[in-house]
Amino acid sequence: MLKNKFTITISDINGSRHFYLNQIIKKIVLYIIAFVFLFLISSGFYIKYLDSKVDALDSKREELLKKSKELETLNATMQQSLDEKAAQYAVIEDKIASFEEALGLENENNLTISARLENLNLTNDQQQGILNQIPNGWPIANKGITGKFGWREHPILKRREFHPGIDLAASVGTPIYAPASGVVEFSGYSNNGYNVILLHNFGFKSVFAHMMRKDVVKAGDFVNKGDLIGYTGNTGLSTGPHLHYEVRFINKTLEPLYFLNLKRKNMNEFFNQERRVSWQSLIKAVSAQQIQARKQQ
Repeated sequence: MLKNKFTITISDINGSRHFYLNQIIKKIVLYIIAFVFLFLISSGFYIKYLDSKVDALDSKREELLKKSKELETLNATMQQSLDEKAAQYAVIEDKIASFEEALGLENENNLTISARLENLNLTNDQQQGILNQIPNGWPIANKGITGKFGWREHPILKRREFHPGIDLAASVGTPIYAPASGVVEFSGYSNNGYNVILLHNFGFKSVFAHMMRKDVVKAGDFVNKGDLIGYTGNTGLSTGPHLHYEVRFINKTLEPLYFLNLKRKNMNEFFNQERRVSWQSLIKAVSAQQIQARKQQ
């Protein structure tokens, strides 16, 4: 039985031990099998651990992708908002620049928007001073407009000519009130029937034509804003009762409609509409008047 087997003998102080080769091989095989089994088990656990890590990374990746898309959407929204704000800012800049130009102000690049807006603001006293001294508001009850300012065909003469005023609808006998304080420069007849011309401060005039002949005021009279100066009529070359109304500035005829609609709340818009007057100079003059008046009090 042992002739085909190798024997390994190990001797020590305790005696000799004999090992047969087939037993060693069996043990080695068993050790290998055990090692492989343990390796497979540990590999399975490790692979499962790696799979869980991969799943976690995939979940994190999906979360990051979702966050990235949310940030892209938020960024697009913010960019759109910034573009809209920039467009609004540009419009505000243009508006301020146009007001500054109308008022004769220089655009100082080192000033903030708030500072530039502050320069455009008028105090209540300045506003009231301007509204008392230049024509504003309707001189008669507002019943509409029958003839506009500018070039037109004359309704009677049938020829193209410049209409220097505006025709306000009114029945005969409608009261006319001074649109600003001033002095009566003229009261009497001319080509437009019975007229009254008021001379206001700072070179402004208001003209009223086709009036009823009634000497309510005469040349040289001083009037305050809102004082009665006469009544509408149908005198002169007229197609029917109405009031012809003009606003002049040092012999320039201005668009009366702007002055009819002039109020405190739209004063800056008014300055921008009518640019043939140096409004900043007028504001300075009104301010100087108010300072001088306060000093005399």
